[in-house]
Order: sequence, then structure tokens, then C-alpha cells
Amino acid sequence: MTQWTAENWINRGGELIADNPRLAQRLIGQGLRQIPEAGVAWFNLGLTLHQHRRIPAAIRAYRKALDSANPPIKEAENNLAQDLLLNGQFKEGWTLYERRFKRSYGVDDYNSYNHNYGQAWQGFKDPRPCEHLILVSEQGLGDTLQFCRLIQPLRDRGLKTTLFPPESLAPLLRNNNAIGEIALMLGFGGPNVRWCPLLSLPERLGLDATNIPSAEGYLNPEPLRVFDWSKRLKRRPGHRLIALHWQGNPKFERKLYSKGRSMPFEAWMRLSGIPNVEFLSIQKGAGREQMQMCSDVGLSFVAGQDDFDASFDFQDTAAVLANCDLLLSADSSVVHLAGAMGLPVWVALSWVPEWRWGLNGTSTPWYSSARLFRQPQPGDWASVIEAMAIALRQLPPLP
Repeated sequence: MTQWTAENWINRGGELIADNPRLAQRLIGQGLRQIPEAGVAWFNLGLTLHQHRRIPAAIRAYRKALDSANPPIKEAENNLAQDLLLNGQFKEGWTLYERRFKRSYGVDDYNSYNHNYGQAWQGFKDPRPCEHLILVSEQGLGDTLQFCRLIQPLRDRGLKTTLFPPESLAPLLRNNNAIGEIALMLGFGGPNVRWCPLLSLPERLGLDATNIPSAEGYLNPEPLRVFDWSKRLKRRPGHRLIALHWQGNPKFERKLYSKGRSMPFEAWMRLSGIPNVEFLSIQKGAGREQMQMCSDVGLSFVAGQDDFDASFDFQDTAAVLANCDLLLSADSSVVHLAGAMGLPVWVALSWVPEWRWGLNGTSTPWYSSARLFRQPQPGDWASVIEAMAIALRQLPPLP
């Protein structure tokens, strides 16, 4: 190995980023000592530093990747934006996050909006008149639930809005006046109609940790569904009903920046033996089979579990959560649903969480009803669930 070139060190380090980031960092560093202008090496070093939770150092590495003339690594822009946001550097982070559209995904969709309505709306500084703003959801369900709170401030300033959400969320969002009009097909015209990606609103509105609106909640379930589920769940008197969710959408966990945010169902076994509680699995799709494979889970589930398993509507999930005392969940869309409803939710976070949760603390400015439980080291879900179990035992009895 002493005869390896700088390229050998860098390439081998790049191959190990996902499986052994500590060794990858050492190998890439060896190469950078020989060719410090190598942009791809700085980019890969940023990836390893991110996984080590050394976010300020990762930020510096990504800046080097972008400043390098050999050549600059444009892919570093999105990672740098997310690490800036994770580190609480909102202004620069949001600005850089706007460059996410230079990547290939979603380009065709946004070209159709540009063709019909021109360049995306640039905020209230945009010199073009705007009376009707079309807001386009992007990425996951959780992003839509988290950022639809920013529509009401636009409406308060006189704009008519139409949101194009994921189809599965449309019925739930239609029941909430603060969201405005909901549509699933493009069919609007007029000289003063503009459009904007939903996740560009933080940059347009100058959002930071001090001015996030509606942290106390902004979505409401359908009252009749809430009442119906109160009858179907058949809760035991004097018992807390705690909803459980452990697996997010697997397709969003293929990249390093979201990898590892889900936990195995068996992690919940540490909650067994807590008195006067019963549980409800709200897991749908991927991950549900884990519960079915555990024949003796040691947890008491509510009598209405089978009814919920047979439901497929996001409105039902919201109504069921409204009947629960608490949601315990890995980072997923149901966390944002509960937080948006102002319901108590305890979030199990990986060692390096997604940018929206920050690096430290047990609270978040996004949702006042959320409590954060963080891994003390990579992959350590046992400590997270044990901390939740201790906190559950400390709760006062129900009246």
C-alpha cells in the first residue's frame, strides 16, 4: 500500500464511505495530503464527516469541493445546504437549498410549470404581480405536512393559493381552511398566476428557528371520523393508548443523508411491562411484516388494532391519532402529521438526524408537542427506547 498513488487512496476511501466511514476518512485524507485540490476527495470527505456527526467539518469539506478547480463538485451543493440547515445556519442553507433543482429528478414536472407560468415566484420581492400562487409539493409526504403551514401566512397577505399535494394527502388537507384550495390537476390560467415549489417558501419568507409559524398545530382531523374511531378502538379504562410507528418509506433511505432513520419493530420490546398502557400499531406498508413475524411481542395492543390494519386512508390515521394519548415513532411522515395536529409525539432520532431536527436538544421549533430522543451513538436504538420507557414510567396516571 505504500506504493499507492493519491488517486488510489481517494478511490478506495470512496468505496468504503457507506460501510466504514472512519476508515474511508483516513484513506481520503491520505490522498488529500498529496493532491489537496481534488474536488471529489473533498466531497467524499464531507460525506464521511457527516456520518461522524462532525457537521462543521463536513461543511468546510463541501466548501472545498465547490471551490476546487479540479473540478468543482456541484453535487456538494445539496449536501452543503442540508448540513448548514442541520447546523442552524438557516439563511445560507435555504439559499443554497434552492439549487436542488439542478439535479435530474423532477425536472420534467417543473418544466411544465415554467412553461405555463414562467419562472418560479421569488417571494414578495418579485416585481411581477401575483394574485394566485400555485404551490407544488415535492419529495415526501412529511415535507408536505411540515411545510404546508407556510400557506396561511401567504393568504394573510392577500394571496389566493392552490396546493398540489400528493394524492394520498389531498382529502385530509381539503378539510383544513388554512391550507386553502387543493387541486390534483393543472388547469389554471391568467396573467397574475405564479407558481412556487412548496419547499422554496422558507427561503422566500426568510424562515429561521425564531419565526416558524404554527408550531402549536395547524391541521385538524374530521370530527366524525374521530368519533367513529373512539368507538372502534375499544380502549381499556385507565390505560394510556400509545401509537407506534417504526419504518419510514424505504425509498427515501437509500441515500446516506437519510439512511438509518427507521428502526426494527423489535426495538419496541423494551416497552414491555409498563403498567396501564396499551399500544396501537399505525405502521402501514413496509415494516408492517416485522410485527407479524413476532409471535410473542410482550406488548398489549388495543382491541381495535384489526380495524385500523384494514384502513388505508390518511384521514383515518389522523382520526386514530386524535384518539391516542401519545405517538412514539421513528422519523417519518406520521411524526409530522401528529405534530401538525398538535398531538404529543416522541421522536426516535438516528445518530445523525435529518436536517430538520437539528443536532442537539429534546425540543424542536417546528412542533411544540414533539419531544426528541436521540441516539447516543450510531445504530443505538436500544438506548433511545430505554429512555422512552423511563419517561413513560414517570408520566402521571390518567385521571
